[in-house]
This record gives sequence, structure tokens and C-alpha cells, in this order.
Amino acid sequence: MYSWAQRDDTQVLDEPLYASYLTLTGAPRPYTDLVLQSQDGNGNRMLRSLMEGGAVQAVAVPSPHGTRTESVQPRIVYLKHMAKHRIGIDRELLRKGRHFLLVREPSAVIHSFSEVLEATLQETCYPALLELYSELRSMGQAPPVVLSDDLVRDPDGMLRALCAALDLPFQPQMLNWPAGPKAYDGVWAPWWYQQTHKSSGFQQPASKQQQGEQQQPQQQQGAQQPPPKQLPDHLKPLLEECRPLYALLRRHALKPLRDAATAVPRPLGSGEADSSECGGKPGQAAAAGSSASSSAGGSEKQHSGTHAYLDDPRNADILVGMWDGVTGGFDLVWRPEAKVSVLDSGFLLGDGVWEGIRLHRGVLLFMQDHIDRLFEGAKALAMDIGLTKQQLTQLVYDTVDGNGMSDGVHIRLMVTRGLKPTPYQNPRITIGQPTIVIVPEWKEAAAGPKEQGVRLFTCHVRRGSPDVQDPGWNSHSKLNCIAACIQANAAGADEALMLDPCGFVATCNSTNFFIVRKGEVWAPTTKYQMPGITRSKVLQLCRQAGIPCRELDFSLTQVYSAGEAFVTGTFAGQIPVKAVDGRAIGSGRRGPVVQRLQQLYKELCDSEAAGGRVAVDDCL
Repeated sequence: MYSWAQRDDTQVLDEPLYASYLTLTGAPRPYTDLVLQSQDGNGNRMLRSLMEGGAVQAVAVPSPHGTRTESVQPRIVYLKHMAKHRIGIDRELLRKGRHFLLVREPSAVIHSFSEVLEATLQETCYPALLELYSELRSMGQAPPVVLSDDLVRDPDGMLRALCAALDLPFQPQMLNWPAGPKAYDGVWAPWWYQQTHKSSGFQQPASKQQQGEQQQPQQQQGAQQPPPKQLPDHLKPLLEECRPLYALLRRHALKPLRDAATAVPRPLGSGEADSSECGGKPGQAAAAGSSASSSAGGSEKQHSGTHAYLDDPRNADILVGMWDGVTGGFDLVWRPEAKVSVLDSGFLLGDGVWEGIRLHRGVLLFMQDHIDRLFEGAKALAMDIGLTKQQLTQLVYDTVDGNGMSDGVHIRLMVTRGLKPTPYQNPRITIGQPTIVIVPEWKEAAAGPKEQGVRLFTCHVRRGSPDVQDPGWNSHSKLNCIAACIQANAAGADEALMLDPCGFVATCNSTNFFIVRKGEVWAPTTKYQMPGITRSKVLQLCRQAGIPCRELDFSLTQVYSAGEAFVTGTFAGQIPVKAVDGRAIGSGRRGPVVQRLQQLYKELCDSEAAGGRVAVDDCL
């Protein structure tokens, strides 16, 4: 509210529906009589008066020297509300305003409110905020949501984003205001605004800085916040009730902008603001509510590489299949709420196995091969999955069916050893059975790499032998491959080419590698690489189509002089390699053998899917 009051085109009013709310609800307040004396208790009448201009006053225009020199009729009337105050207000009045919601993190809301009054779910405003958002959305007026943490961390970027969302010009004077009480404060200010009155901007007030720490000037990235105070035990159940409501609102939060015209995104962080507000146009009413935190993030669309994909917004709302190894329960959990414990073996130790699987025309492609490899790795790690192959396969189908998926879907099936009672390596110290997570996504491979090819870089990181860590395990522990990928990234390549301990070519960091010499397909042996399922299908297709193929050891010299090269993987099938270590492979374009194999593999996938869903064999 103090920020909006600095604009040269805006008049602000502090919670003008408060008297109406207290009249209708009888909610206890130590200042009830003061509110009823200072405001009209009929909220609908008050809003209609605003819309007719009867309550709008001239505002002073700030000069460059900080003084007000001229009075003008405001173009914007900004009404700060608490969302719960909206009770009894006619729905049609909502249509006549422009709304946004300022949402604050629940623990901060509860702590702040409980210093004055008893905190309840209704008083926190989260139910009212969510109801208001839903109602405005159903009217085609979904309001922008601003997280107060984001506003404090990056006031410039967030105010630019908000003004752009409201089709208003950003005014830099919104970033600062004079400290102290304001003439437009509500009569309740002595109870609630003590800290706000110490502020002169969105930075943390000096009184709240940690002892011995100098007050930092407001900068582009905002101020760092002190750790939140611990809530007393009797308020912790209320916090748990508020968190899911806050999470729903947080999903719709604005991202900060560096410049409203170009909408360049800023990095996100955390912070905290002090109130909950909403704005409106002149003669129009607006409604809003109370608080929440940042961390809204976004996935970045990939444009190149072996795993380049087409972004699909449907993935934000997928259901994740989750098997709890402690309770034995299986649930489909909404993606934003799908979580495993920080004491899970996979998180603590990378102790688990996984598979990537494609869903094509309603069928899990080559599921028998994938499930066999998963169970083989689990048995080598002495991990009892606790389900048969058929049961686990059914869980995967249940997950994709629950999402209404049938085609163009990539699935990550992950099995970890399960929950630990304490961070500890020994697999005997595990509670219950493994944790199983099934993440399906609408995920089509981008056409560019499959047609134009990718660049590889030979890294110094070698593939190990089976007596160190068997490269045939598709384990969660992938640091060997990640280290190789890091080096490839630094070299500007799409993927790393890795050698075996003897210096022969082994594999790429996330795909299997092939070359073509004089029409013959060469594949490195599986001594030092994952026996890829797509890799095995390519060798099978070569034999069936009369394309000569061999598995053998070969060197980088033979790679550089190859006529073609390509990589294979479950996600993208076959991708041509146009260069290795800066040397063009063949013509530097997709060659005829790779193109033929891509077509043969597509036909194989179509044939597999045409057979329908087939039960897997439980035998190893």
C-alpha cells in the first residue's frame, strides 16, 4: 500500500471493508469501536460510492525533491483489503475492479497474527484467498499473484511484473516511501504497523537486522531475511493446514521482470513482506488478502543435445505414481506435491535402480527388456523390490492411465532401497521395502538433433570395470557420467564420449555410441557400458535388414575417420553425430545408414505397439 501511494496517479485506501466485515461477523478486535466509527459498515454501499467517484479525492503529485506540488484527480484508486473482508460483497462488484493477490508464507502470517490475536485458519485468509482466486478465474479475470518473499528480494523486478500484468506503467518511486505513520493508515495501525512504520522501502528495517550487522542499502536483489522464528507447538497444526492452500496459490505467482517491455526473467530467491493487498482502477473496487513465500520456478525448454525435447505445459499437472515402502500404499500424487523423504536411500546415497520407458500408442515399449534389466540390477544390489515384475508393470500402466496418457510419453521408473532411520550407508539399516516413483511426462524428442545431429567431446573421465562399479547397473549413482557431462558442457559439446580403461571407445555419458565404416555398423562391446535396450534393438534391426554389424573394440582414430556416427537411447531413438572433438564425421550430416535405421526403428516401435499390452514374464 505504501508503495502504491507514491505513484503520481493513485489514491490508496486502507482496508475499506473492515467495518463491513466486523459488522457481519462480530469477529473480536481490540479496536472494533474505532473501526465502526471511522468507516461505513455497509461494504456494498461503500464500494458503489467509490465507483461513482464520491469517495475519490485529489492526490498530490511528488516532485523530484520529494515534496508534493500539485493536486490532480487520481486515475487509479488502490484499495488494500484482506481477502476475508470480502464476505457479503456482491459478486457483480468484483467484475468492476482489477485485482491482484499478495500472498505471504504461512509461518510468517501465523506468527505475526498471533502476536495480536488468536490465529485460526479463517483469520490467516488462505481459504478466502483461494476462494477469491477461483471465483475471479471462473469469471475470466484470474488475478496476478505476487509472493511477498519475491517482492522483498527483488522489488524492482516484481513491481515491473505486476504493473505489466495490470497494464500500467511502472513508476520507480514505488520502490521507496518516507518512514513513519501515514495519513491514510487505518485506525488499527498501532496494533499492526509498528515494523512497517520503520521501513522506507522493501528492504528489511534496521531494527530487524542481526546484531552487529550493518543495514544494507536496497539493491536490485533485495534484502536477505533473518531465519523465521519457531512457532509454538499449539500453532503447528494450523501451519500444516495452511501449507497446501498456500502451495496452490504459489503455483500462479508472477515471476520478476528486469524490464516490463522485454520481460527478461530474473533469478528467483526468497524474502518477506509485511502486508496483503490488491489494486483497482479509479472508481473501481478490488479485493485481496494475506501472505506467502517464493521459490516458484520454471523448467527451461531444451533446444539441442541428445535429450532435446518439446516443452509441454500439461506436465505441470501430471500425477506421479508413488509406492511407499513403509506402508505398502500406492497413490497417484499431483506433481507439485510429490515428494520423498530426505532420509530416503536414493537421496542419501544414490542407492537404487531406474529405467526410462516410452509409451507409444498405449503400450510400454519393450517393457519386458526394461523390467528384466531393472530386476537384474536390483538383485545384484541385494535389493528386494517387494513386487513381481507383473505387479510393477501394472503400477506403471496405472500411472499413465490415471493421467489419460497414450502416446508421446516418456516415463522415469525409479526404485530406491527405501527409508533410512538415520543417514547411514549399510543397506541392512532400512525401514520397510523400497520406494518406487513413476514420473510420466508428455515428452516428444525435438526434431532438430535427429535430423541435424549432435557434437561430442572426448572427456578424461573413463568408464570403470565391473569390479569397481558394474557399468551394467542402471543405478541412481551417476556421478561418473555426470563428471563426463560437465566436461562436455565446458567444451561446448552436446554430450561426452567416454573411453574404457584401455583407451578404446566405450560409450557416451547418457547414450550408447556407434560408428559406420564402409557401410558396416560398429558398436563398442558392453564390457564398459550399459547394455542399452535401444542399442540391442539397433543391432537386431541391422541383422534383420542385412546391414553388416559388429561389436568390437575400436579407437578414436577410427571414430574420426568414420563415414557416419550415431547414438541411441530410449528417449530419442537414434541421433546422428556430426562432429567429435571438432572433427566432422563423414559429411557432417545425417548419413544414409542412420536415416535407414531411424525408419526401421520407427516401424519396430509401431509393430510392438500394434501387439497391444502384453503381460511381462516374471522369470529372470
